[in-house]
Amino acid sequence: MADSPLSCGGAEQSSGVIRRSRSRTRHFPRAVRQARGLTLVEVMITMVIFVVLAGFTVIAVREVVTQWTQSERRRVLYEKAAGVLDIMADDLRLAVTREPPGVTEVKARFIGDFEPGTKQQRLIFVRAFESGPERAVTFFAGDGARNDLLFKPGAKGEVQPNTALAGGADADEYNGMKVGDYKPLGGMAAVGYFAKNQTLYRAIHAPVPQALSPLLDPGKSQVLATDVLYLGFDYWSQDTQSWEAPTKSTKTTGAEKIWDSTRAIMQPPLDHFSLHRGVDSADDLEDDVFPEKVRITLTVDSPMPRCVFGRLLATIGEGEGGFVDVENTKGFNDGGEPDTFVLIDDEWLHYKKKTVTGFEIDQRGARSTMPKGHAAGAVVRTGKTFRRVVYVPGWREDLTPDDEWRARKEAQKNKPRQVLR
Repeated sequence: MADSPLSCGGAEQSSGVIRRSRSRTRHFPRAVRQARGLTLVEVMITMVIFVVLAGFTVIAVREVVTQWTQSERRRVLYEKAAGVLDIMADDLRLAVTREPPGVTEVKARFIGDFEPGTKQQRLIFVRAFESGPERAVTFFAGDGARNDLLFKPGAKGEVQPNTALAGGADADEYNGMKVGDYKPLGGMAAVGYFAKNQTLYRAIHAPVPQALSPLLDPGKSQVLATDVLYLGFDYWSQDTQSWEAPTKSTKTTGAEKIWDSTRAIMQPPLDHFSLHRGVDSADDLEDDVFPEKVRITLTVDSPMPRCVFGRLLATIGEGEGGFVDVENTKGFNDGGEPDTFVLIDDEWLHYKKKTVTGFEIDQRGARSTMPKGHAAGAVVRTGKTFRRVVYVPGWREDLTPDDEWRARKEAQKNKPRQVLR
């Protein structure tokens, strides 16, 4: 029987379809039937990339936090120094340098010396009540009314009565520590600045007492700032030509480190004042001298441990210099500048070079301190130094030669008065 064309063609067509279908299935058998997973190598590469990115992120965040911490520390130090220097400058600009006509008792004095124990500089002088927070004292001085002012509520909400005037109305003395009314204070007050145990104090007292030194008592003074590592004063006299100390290569006259406006105090160190004349000058009001300018040097720091500090790795002796090993010098200045100092215990040291492991010291006992030994583990600090030059409007000089002045005193035959400081 002959094959049917229809059946043959159908068979051929059917087989062709089968062949094409099989050829398509042969190319994509696994992709259709199952999903392919990640290999171990791919997982490890992914983890490495993630770790590297995380590391870069941590480094960037740490750098941002470090920069923010340093900026915040600088901001706090600048605000602290600016507040203190503003108060000191206001007082110095109101310094009284000449008594009114007809006054027999001299109250205008300007004394700058060193504290006997710590050898730190201090300054005490007389200022006028013309501005500042004490101005209200003169508005209501001697009104005779009983004081009814109250302190702010205490911790438990109770109101504490004012004890400034326990004896009645109008207290006799003003020291800035209590609220109250006061008798006439004479328009002047004694103001003193000194630092003790890294705390800066401001003493104020009206009326002006005869002896000024007893006022420099921390218990009777206002706290201006803490973590004050250094307080220094330089005075521009009639002979001063530069703020910096003279060297062998220069012939200029530097600033004074001490000052006695009366030129008559015989106790050290004021008896070494360059314009000192002796006790005969005590009763001479015309030869008193007052500085034209005062340069204030203030080194402040943040509290421990938020400040820049390190610790000694080895004990150093009293007279040893050279290299000092410190566990950490990060944040300290590089060295070689006028203000590159470090403070170890109570001694200032100047260094000319900083390394990762310590400092190259070129001066022991800097800033009027005494060299001493330091044990391993002692804290090393540096702080931030600020300076401000304040002009004294009523400054006075005396160009009279000493011989001429002594001849005049001999002619006057005046009995010297005693000056207490």
